This record gives sequence, structure tokens and C-alpha cells, in this order.
Amino acid sequence: MRINRHTAALALTAVLVAGGAAYGLHTVSDHRSSGASPADNEVTDTASEFLSAWQAGDLDKAARLTTDPNQAVTELRAYRDQTGAASLTLAPEPATQATVPFRVAARLNYLGTKATWNYTAKLFVVDDPAAGGPRVSWHSSVIHPSLPDGGGYTLQAFTQSGAPITTDRHGTPLTAHTRPGLTQILSQLQDRYAGQGQQALGIRLSAAGDGGGGRVVATLGRGTKAQIRTGLDATTQKAVDTAAARYPGASVVVIRPSTGDVLAAHTTGVDFDPTLEGVQAPGQIFELVTAAALLEQGAITPSTPVGCPAQASYGGRTFTDPGGFTAQNALFSEVFAHACDTGYIRLADELTGQDLASEARDVFGLGRDWHTGITTADGAVPELHGSDLAAAAVGQGEVRLNTLNLASLTATIQNGSFKQPLFTDPDTIGKGIAHAARPLSDHVADELRSLMRAYGDTAGIGAAAFGGVADQFTDSDQPITGWFTAYRGDLAVAVTAPEPTHQPKTAEDVVRAVLGAIG
Repeated sequence: MRINRHTAALALTAVLVAGGAAYGLHTVSDHRSSGASPADNEVTDTASEFLSAWQAGDLDKAARLTTDPNQAVTELRAYRDQTGAASLTLAPEPATQATVPFRVAARLNYLGTKATWNYTAKLFVVDDPAAGGPRVSWHSSVIHPSLPDGGGYTLQAFTQSGAPITTDRHGTPLTAHTRPGLTQILSQLQDRYAGQGQQALGIRLSAAGDGGGGRVVATLGRGTKAQIRTGLDATTQKAVDTAAARYPGASVVVIRPSTGDVLAAHTTGVDFDPTLEGVQAPGQIFELVTAAALLEQGAITPSTPVGCPAQASYGGRTFTDPGGFTAQNALFSEVFAHACDTGYIRLADELTGQDLASEARDVFGLGRDWHTGITTADGAVPELHGSDLAAAAVGQGEVRLNTLNLASLTATIQNGSFKQPLFTDPDTIGKGIAHAARPLSDHVADELRSLMRAYGDTAGIGAAAFGGVADQFTDSDQPITGWFTAYRGDLAVAVTAPEPTHQPKTAEDVVRAVLGAIG
């Protein structure tokens, strides 16, 4: 809507912060000029009365002291409402004939951002016999010298701050250009936490139809960019990006087990990304959880004879081992080393659905509500029975994981207790982190670490490790996914990658490359 001298209302394009309350009243100096016109003291008296009424928030009275009360009250209200002016101090300067300059100190509160706007304007007093005496000649420039007459313009407050800066744990800036594997993660962090910077208040001259993009007439204060400090490590991230770039489709997560901080991640950027938000049946890699549950139940030890036949049946369903290893009298340590599905199927009677679901949730934190700082899927292991339980024990059926979940599983084994993964600190996130009900028992943690070290030694990877594959088993058109994980020192690495065969070779190569680059 345009402002003109025949319009009784004005469309407000900013929030009314002042809420219609009167401006604070301050004493206005009564400067007088012996040469004032139209009469000796009428210029200063009229100017003082007008400014006092405007300052006090009595805009109707102030408008009646002008030559165009209707237009004046419309524009004075628009100024108050659109700028968020909570109070004014208006101090006249000495008059020069019929002209009275005055200083304005407008205390603004716009959408919670406060500032004081200081500037100088001027008014003209004319003799108006029809109104019964001197009046302020109404022009839009009485409000601010940049406001043109003729309508169509408003003074509008706005807030601004710079684009957020995302840094690693040491303060090193992170960008999608320098760390391409973080593209999706950085976008989420900046969208969520950009508002934590300090906003600067500005005033612009806005014309009807310009979308609020008019000329800036004042900038009040300086906005600061939000700095989002993450737990990521720029050096580790560079190593991960370099390693993953050689293996299209590979997803990587590196976690510090002692804290849960995510040090690096590489997302694939395809429609289905298993790294953080996607989930799928993980296949053999889930046997880490199954082994922990069996060991904690006392059903087996690493030296228990289990066997790894070519086939095993449970609940009317027949399972085979995708790796092809068979050994009739294999010990559990060998079943673990070869990720032998049929060996675990033979042990299905040793666990209830509650045992497996509880181990996943209460020890490894899967299925709890993780608040990592970005959107993540946090795993799912429902309580199952019969052949569904057997399928879950080898990571098939309704079990769901992603690369982040796998890194967290490995970190829990290394540390002995679950630490929820974090991309930034809980204070920034504004929500409490998830906790597991209990840690791994010491002897089970030691046994799992020993089994993973043996696996890593066999693979020649120089770290405690474990790997496996997952496919749909019933649909040859579905791709095989390799899962591989390892820990060394206070680092846990997990990788998922497309595989051409039923071996986690590509995923293993990425883990090897990441560990080699990190040193």
C-alpha cells in the first residue's frame, strides 16, 4: 500500500515491537529565536509543542499541530511501528527564521534486537489561518530526511548477521570446498545454528513492491557471525576425504571412543546414504552385538566348539554363509573370525528376543534417542522370536544400522561403555544426550577386544577389526554392501561401501587407507 495524503492507513511491513505504548517523555529544551516567523516566538513554541507530543507518544495531538493531520498521523504511526521505536528523545536546535532543526535519539527494539538510532532532522513552521494559528508544515522529511514526499516509501527496520562459520575442535574453519565429505553435515549445522550470532539492526528506505530490499539509510551496531564449533578434526577429515575419494560410494565415520565426538565423516551424497540418516539390514557386522550378548549370557566362551556348516536351519528357515567358510568343529573364535552366519544360527536357542534387543539398546545405545547435533537414524533392534530372531542374530530381517551406528558399536567395545556420538557440544544442541543403561562387563569387553585383535592380525590391518557383508539374499538385483570397522588407540573407524563379491574388500581397503593416513 502506498503512502499519500489521501490514505488513512498504511500496510505495516515489520513487527510492532512497541505494542502501541507511548514513547518515554523527556523534557524538550525551549530554544527561542528573536527572528522567528510567522510571529516572534510562535515558531519555537509550535515546534516545541509538536516535538513534545510526538516524543510522549501522543501522535494524534502531534498530527493536529501540522498542516495535514491525517497524513501526519499515518506516517508517524508507521515510523513507530515499522522501526520498533520504543521511545524517543527529540531535542530542538536554535531556529533559523521558520526552520527548526532537531536531534533524534530513537531507542529501537525490533524482533528482540535493540539499538539507539541517532540522527538530525528539521521542520518548518508556517502560518495556517484556517487551522487557527501556526502549524508544522507537514513533509515526510520531518520524520527522517531520507523519506521522500509523495507516498510510496516507508522506513523499515531489519536485522542482519553474517553467514555462520563452522570450525573444527581446534577452531579451523570447515567448508564444503575444503572438506567435501562434510557437505551435507555442514549444511545441516549451519541451518540449525546460524541464529546464534549477534544480529545487527538496520533501517532501510523501502518502496512498495521492492520486497523490502530498498536503500539502507542506517546500520546500527555490527552483527557477528555465528561460530559453530564442532567436535570434528580438520586433519582427520582431510585423511578421510582423501581415502574415500578413491572408492566411489564409500561412507566413513571416525569416532573418539572416550568422548563420543565424531572426528570425521564422509557422506556419499547419493539418494540413499547409509552414513547418518539411512538405515539397512547390516548383515554379518551385527554379529558384534550377537557375540556380546552370547558372551554376557555365559552361553559360550571364545573356545567353545560351535561349528560352521554350509547350512543351518532354525524356525523353519534355512540359512547359508555368504563367505563360504565351513568347519564342522570350529571354535567360536573361528566362527567370529570368519563371520560365519551358520555358526550363530546354531546358537540361536541360547538367546531370547529380549536378550538380543536389550544388549543392543542397554549396552550399545541403539534405538535410543540420539541428539548428535544433526539428523541421524539411531539404529533399531526390535524384540523378535523364532526364525525372525535367528535372522536378527546375523543382521538380517528387521535389524537396521548405518555407518554412524557401526562406528559407535566399535567405540563402545573399545571404551567399554557407550558414549553417544556428537557432532557439536550438548550446550549448542540444547538437548540432553542419550545414555546406555549399563556398560559392557569387563570380561566380555576384554574377550571382544581379543577377538577383534585376532581378526585384525589375520587381515594384516594393524588394528583390532571386524568385517562382513550384507545383501538382500532374496533379490540378486540388490547390491552387496560391505561393512568394515576397526579401532586403534582412541579412534574407531567404520566404513560401508558397495562390494562386487561377498567379501568386504572395498570397505576394508578404505579403513586401511584411513588408518594409514591418520597414522
